[in-house]
Amino acid sequence: MPDKIIKFLAHGQKIAVICANTSELVEKARKTHDLSPVATAAFGRMLTMTAIMGAELKGEKDKLTVQIKGNGPIEMMVATTNKFPKVKGYVVNPRIDIPLNEFGKLDVGGAVGQEGYINVIKDIGLKDPYIGISPLTSGEIADDFTNYFVESEQRNSAVALRGISR
Repeated sequence: MPDKIIKFLAHGQKIAVICANTSELVEKARKTHDLSPVATAAFGRMLTMTAIMGAELKGEKDKLTVQIKGNGPIEMMVATTNKFPKVKGYVVNPRIDIPLNEFGKLDVGGAVGQEGYINVIKDIGLKDPYIGISPLTSGEIADDFTNYFVESEQRNSAVALRGISR
């Protein structure tokens, strides 16, 4: 299935819902950067959120950059996109290998770390770019983006991200 982002409104057009399948994007990143499984999970989730946020940009020259820097072994991930969304990114430590978490799952929170920040830069053609920053809450990418939207953009939000096994 090709990558796709779908947007719709619910509950009397009061709730915006965005769904994305980014399997091809994440697989290309895994191969390009020779990512370990846990780095693929963490970076894939970040790339997905960057693509979703990019799809919300209005102008054709608008750009978005997302940086996640934590105290975990991945250290830092950076992604950038435009409105189409054409996404690219970088992981400082792409081949980390850490034990599974207590639930037997990839430990994304342990790889990213619980101390650090998400930094979002939106260049939308104004004099200065919008810069939003939010502390990491758990290192779990969905939780951290939820906190970013609520704290930095004052948008009530819920974010869920998961990988799909093939």
